Amino acid sequence: MSDPFEDEEGNVQTTFPAEIDDDHINRPGPVPSAPVVSTITHRQRVYHPNPPVSRPGGLNLLQRMEMDQYAPIRNSENIYFPFASRSEWELADWLSRGALSHKEIDTYLRLERNTLHPLSFKNAKDLRSRIESLPDVPRWRYQEIKVDNYQTKSPIMLYWRDGLEVVEYLFSNPVFTQCMDISPYKEFEGQERVYGEFMSADDAWRIQDELPDGHSFLGVIGASDKTPLTIGTGNKEMHPLLLSLANIHAGVRMKATSHAFALAAYLPIPKFRNVSPAVQAVLSARIYHFAISIVVRNLIITNRDGKEMSDPLGNRRTMHTPLVCLTKRLNGVVEPFWAIWGDACPSRFLTPEALHQWHKFYFDHCVRWVTNIIGGEELDHRLAALQPRVGTRHWANGVSTLKQCTSREHRELEKLLPAVAAGALPDDVLCALRAITEFIFLAQGLFHYDETLHSLNEALREFHHYKSSILRAGGHLGKNGPLDHFQIPKLELAQHVSRSIRLMGAPYQWSSDITERCHITHVKMPYRLSNRRDYHVQCCRFLDRQEKQRLFRLFTTLKCSTSPLFFEMVNEARLLSIHFPETNWIPGVLSTEHHVGSVMESIFNNPRSRVSATNARALLLTVCPHRPNLLLHDAMVCLRLDDLIPALGDFFSGRTYTARNGRRFSSPNCSLPFQAINIWEKFRIQQRSVQDVQAVAPTQTVQAAPPSEQLPFGRANTVLVSHETLLIFFAGYLVAQVRAILQPICHSAPPPLIYVEFFNFSNLHYYMVDNIRVVAPAPKIEMFVVQRRFRSNGRPLGDIIPLDNVRQVIQLIPKFGVKAPREMTCDNCLDVGREFYLNSFADKETFHAILSYQ
Repeated sequence: MSDPFEDEEGNVQTTFPAEIDDDHINRPGPVPSAPVVSTITHRQRVYHPNPPVSRPGGLNLLQRMEMDQYAPIRNSENIYFPFASRSEWELADWLSRGALSHKEIDTYLRLERNTLHPLSFKNAKDLRSRIESLPDVPRWRYQEIKVDNYQTKSPIMLYWRDGLEVVEYLFSNPVFTQCMDISPYKEFEGQERVYGEFMSADDAWRIQDELPDGHSFLGVIGASDKTPLTIGTGNKEMHPLLLSLANIHAGVRMKATSHAFALAAYLPIPKFRNVSPAVQAVLSARIYHFAISIVVRNLIITNRDGKEMSDPLGNRRTMHTPLVCLTKRLNGVVEPFWAIWGDACPSRFLTPEALHQWHKFYFDHCVRWVTNIIGGEELDHRLAALQPRVGTRHWANGVSTLKQCTSREHRELEKLLPAVAAGALPDDVLCALRAITEFIFLAQGLFHYDETLHSLNEALREFHHYKSSILRAGGHLGKNGPLDHFQIPKLELAQHVSRSIRLMGAPYQWSSDITERCHITHVKMPYRLSNRRDYHVQCCRFLDRQEKQRLFRLFTTLKCSTSPLFFEMVNEARLLSIHFPETNWIPGVLSTEHHVGSVMESIFNNPRSRVSATNARALLLTVCPHRPNLLLHDAMVCLRLDDLIPALGDFFSGRTYTARNGRRFSSPNCSLPFQAINIWEKFRIQQRSVQDVQAVAPTQTVQAAPPSEQLPFGRANTVLVSHETLLIFFAGYLVAQVRAILQPICHSAPPPLIYVEFFNFSNLHYYMVDNIRVVAPAPKIEMFVVQRRFRSNGRPLGDIIPLDNVRQVIQLIPKFGVKAPREMTCDNCLDVGREFYLNSFADKETFHAILSYQ
């Protein structure tokens, strides 16, 4: 048994299994000191009494590029060396980033234009050689793993980078300066503990407790899973190992554009000859752990001894590297790679994983339970009858025959299933379905309090209380008929979520969504650009070039602007809202505007947006109306709103809704200070997150398409608006359907207006508070029920209100009853239906917003 070593050409021979020194050293405990207190928005942070100490003299990732062998040339002659100029570098960067083969690049370089204006590189080989000469990133190695007494179909090759080098590479990246925590903290809102980022959780505090004075740690996140390279034929797979840092803010780490996950290895997938499947599985598991132990060897030593590293600002810090999270592949082997990695314990580092444990579980089980009970045809019709909304999946063909869905589609079904199935399910089954859906939505919160953890546990307890009704209704079926148990491993793991939140922080940050995305960018894309032979080596070289190009783009951007590669952090309030670090970091260090990387679209930044006084929401109309300069009578005909002119008359008369008692005073021939209006068919709205006011929720589109031959009732979405009516018991808000978006054309045009039709909250569900009747959710489903309001003449009650009164986009789902009416379709469901559920599961923001409105 020998340790891996490199010869002069980088070749390594290793005999299985490996042994890693597991000696431990005793460390003195931290010396208690006064805790540091910091206030962020309405929360207070108490930092660990053993603060990390920084010293000058280090070099961050970009500063090290100034120490490159070609740095003197770049500083004195040509900043873009080994390329002749900026334009040549941009061309080289584009050619190398694209999906062009060597032959296609050579063909392009032989074009007459390039012969008349020759480039410094003559062919694709020369181009890629120059890119590979750019400043170094963690370098790739390879080695063969041999297993005594067993034969394999091909050599067992491990392609890897030193895990410690990868961690240092991530830690020293100045792009993460504004979104990385070094010291653990406890966060409070009043007296209540708040759990969010990993560094705010109990395990981070415990790790810091055990470190020497002035030391800190980098929480290592590991993720590995096989991914297929071919579809249908070929049977080729790769097994990437990705590493990241739990210190990086979750909102940044979960974005693919932040490059917070770095590829550390392509693990071998051995195929043994003449062995049984059981032996194949055992040997594969042992090689998996042995291969990872090679990659993380120095991380294990650094976790024990500590090592001086450069942080993103270029300061030196003594850091340790504990394992805090691992996704996938925990096999029963004698010597798992984590056995001597400090006090790493599967009960902690195997965190809840939303993508598979919750979303995939919901599709595999909850959707099937409902389908088995109410029938696939009935469920499909109900889903198809829902009003389509921009940005959400419309199930025109239902789901009963689907065999496989994307994770996004799993999430979309979670939002709809309880309200859609209500009425057709027995009450107890509906309670169980609603409870498990509520559990999943609560568990995905950005922040967790003692109160939300209690609600989380109660939702799970309620599901277990009612789950037997699913068996009685015949919902839980196996291949051979009805099942009489709930022996579902993913369901069993749900009971550990609350404990994991206290130890490790909010579970959403451990989801494998981002690592699944990395399978495309780090595995499948490089493979498809290879020649399919010896593709591991080609993938390694491709990713090496990609990292070097990305860093060189940042480096040259800064150097061309004569900006220092060292800078101080900006104010803390701005930092918390950053989700695209590369894009936001560049403007922080440059005086002029530079665009690097992806930019998240935010209508808060649009000068035409109508931003609320509290900066909580922004509304935006297009520059050009969809139907400009329509005469009032023509607009009334176009919109099929006989009430439009009288409603405008009442609005501009100055008589409030309360003063009119909701009645219509103006006549269809009333005088107005304008004769024409502009009409829009949609507007966009964006809000600050209900969970975190520093974060911005995705933009939503509200449609108000007029009736047409294809859409006899138009396409009018529903919103929550603030209104003065005295008939409201929902914290001053009213549900309304947006029928028209308009603005009068006159000398001093008023702000944009909307014509809406109102809904009343049901009088059947309420409770009394100080002799005031307060609307309550319907029992079992725990959703509010609304009914369309009508005037005495039988017409829907509508009115004109300012567009700025819109507060929230909401979804109404018809109360289908035992059997959904067959005449109900997605185009008429809100007009044919009489009662509707206000879907609290429409999205995570709506879920938490409705809780806050109550």
